[in-house]
Amino acid sequence: MQLQTKMPGLGVDFHMHTLASDGLWTPHTLVETAAAQGVRIITVTDHDTIGNVEPVRLKAQAQGIGFVPGLELTVGWKDSNYHLLMFNFDSSNPHLNALLEDTQYRVLQKKERILNYLYKLGYKLHGLDQVRRPDGDFMIYDIPRALVRGDEVQSYDHAYSVCMGGGFDEIINQPAELGFEIGNMAGAVMVLAHPGRSDPGISYASDHVLDEFVEMGLAGVEAYHYSHGGDAIERLVRFARKRDLAISCGSDSHNEARKPMPWNPELCRSLLERLDIDISEVAA
Repeated sequence: MQLQTKMPGLGVDFHMHTLASDGLWTPHTLVETAAAQGVRIITVTDHDTIGNVEPVRLKAQAQGIGFVPGLELTVGWKDSNYHLLMFNFDSSNPHLNALLEDTQYRVLQKKERILNYLYKLGYKLHGLDQVRRPDGDFMIYDIPRALVRGDEVQSYDHAYSVCMGGGFDEIINQPAELGFEIGNMAGAVMVLAHPGRSDPGISYASDHVLDEFVEMGLAGVEAYHYSHGGDAIERLVRFARKRDLAISCGSDSHNEARKPMPWNPELCRSLLERLDIDISEVAA
């Protein structure tokens, strides 16, 4: 009998983003929306930063929702890029923090290169003030939006095209071997995000690639993801069971357009067990 995919009021969601990376949720709005959607256990998995882990934890605790610390690390392997979810790590681990600081420094350098390139072309970037986050900063993803908001280009396609000349499409990553090594040092449960997805900057993970990652310490795969059709889910569930890996479920929520999802906890019972979460506590 096929399991019901959603379980409002009892659901779990292990993949969400906030303003700390490329999401639009604040810790407050993420937790409030997740609760309204019927999610009982949440995480926050911002790209290459754990800046909002503690604020989301505190808000979830106040809301009476279970919380698992998370991170989505961009890793490179054999000229391809993948997203590695990490759960239940030691956020004070010096190796992990040094790795994330290195990534953020390189992201800052990339942002400065793009801005300098645009200034040299004569763009004024008046629109930056319109796209700044609550803390006054802006992300690389916001730069094309600023060109459009400032009426310096006619369309987003034009804005992205202009930014490409400054290296907008450069992927900032860490070597997969190093990511797994440090994840293991920090005690993380590591799950490959959306292995069946293939977009610019994100590679499809074949069974062979997954096997290589298992050798490095991969503990699970995110089988249930909005980009996965039935065939992809079936492949990943079959692979996970064959290799004794955990199965994860995530909405990959960034904003109101795709809200947190109350996945049936039975779908990812194996991950809950790896995280030492009693599934009966979700239903309590």
